[in-house]
Formats: sequence, C-alpha cells, structure tokens
Amino acid sequence: MEFRVNQRVRVNKDVRNDGTCGSCKSGCVVAHEGDEGFVREVTEFLFRPAVVVHFLEKNKVIGFRPEELELVEDYNPDTGEWEDVSSG
Repeated sequence: MEFRVNQRVRVNKDVRNDGTCGSCKSGCVVAHEGDEGFVREVTEFLFRPAVVVHFLEKNKVIGFRPEELELVEDYNPDTGEWEDVSSG
C-alpha cells in the first residue's frame, strides 16, 4: 500500500520506542493499536520507507513503517470529499 500526505490512518499494533523517539524512554509504547492520525510526510529512514503520522488528539508526531499502519480514509482533492477505505 502506498501512503500519501493527508490520509487518515490507524495503528494496527502497539508500537514501542526503538530508541528513535527522543522524548520517550526506550521500550515504552509510543502508539497503541487503534490510534488514528493523519499522514504528515512519507519519507525514508535507514533506507526504508517511513510514514510520519500526526495524532491530533495527543499532539504527537511519530514515524512508522508502512506495515504498522492501515488506511482508514483518503482525501480526494478533485471532489473535496473524504472516502472511507477501511476494511472493517
């Protein structure tokens, strides 16, 4: 799955700090399964794809591997509408 900026995504498993989150203790959970946020940036980290997600309710910005996320809604700029693409 290819992620794009402004898509609404959901974390599909608890994600722990692997040492790359400077404001968190190593090993602590930085995002819980079911947390939803919006893609802020799609980039690379250590030569692998990374998706940077902004969680508005918690005001946190965290980077994920694509396999840790699932797409919930996509914004269509042509129609100006959100399209539900979740599987459940």
